[in-house]
Amino acid sequence: MSRYLVTATFYCLLTCITYAVYADTEMNLEVQTSSIQSDAARGMDDEYEKLLRIIEKKRAPVQSLDGALNIKGRPGMGPKDSDVILVEFGDFQCAYCRRHLLGAAQQIHEKLVLTNQLRYVFLDFPLGERHPLAAKAAVAARCAEEQEKYWEMRNTLYNNQKALHELFLVEHAKGTGMDEVAFSRCLHSGRYEAAIQQDQVVGRSLGIKGTPTFFLGINNGDEIKLVRKIQGVQPYELFEREILYAVDIAKKQHESSSQIIQSGM
Repeated sequence: MSRYLVTATFYCLLTCITYAVYADTEMNLEVQTSSIQSDAARGMDDEYEKLLRIIEKKRAPVQSLDGALNIKGRPGMGPKDSDVILVEFGDFQCAYCRRHLLGAAQQIHEKLVLTNQLRYVFLDFPLGERHPLAAKAAVAARCAEEQEKYWEMRNTLYNNQKALHELFLVEHAKGTGMDEVAFSRCLHSGRYEAAIQQDQVVGRSLGIKGTPTFFLGINNGDEIKLVRKIQGVQPYELFEREILYAVDIAKKQHESSSQIIQSGM
């Protein structure tokens, strides 16, 4: 009888161990399968990102266009009577916008703006949920303009993209030499929110999908006659080529207008 109990107990233990091993093996297979599926999903995401980058590279960075853009009241630097105006639609939380600032923008400023060959204008295009701090940073820049510190604040915001929370904005203003009390009052007034939203409406109407996006046109007072759309971070040489092209168009228009006036006299 005792031998029977020992034998029965042995077989019960063997069955339990076998089941546990099988169950553990099955669980491992599920984990491995899940891991393989996860790796496959990540692989598909990587391939999708690569495809997007290929498409982006093949997309023409410069497009010809015909139309007009109202820039009245927008922040600008360079001569207001410049024949040609370059407009940037930017987002202060956008890493690509910062790359433009540290790259081609510096050469554009030194070689074309400071030599009175170009006026440079900035419009806001904060990318909403992707960059939740960009809209308030745009307000901060507009408030800085009230104290004639727009471009200093613009540079500060781009160079401190990890410190764009509202708590840091007053400190940035203070660092650029502004009256922090007046700046803070402006920041919380809400008076620039509608203007920034209007810039976004205008940008979307011009087909903007991301930042930075640039529009190059002939000066016509509060409006510019658009001739080129330039997308993304581009080398200075591309901007220079397109700007000189626009300057040539402006000169021909002036010559044509002069001839019409003279013939009328």
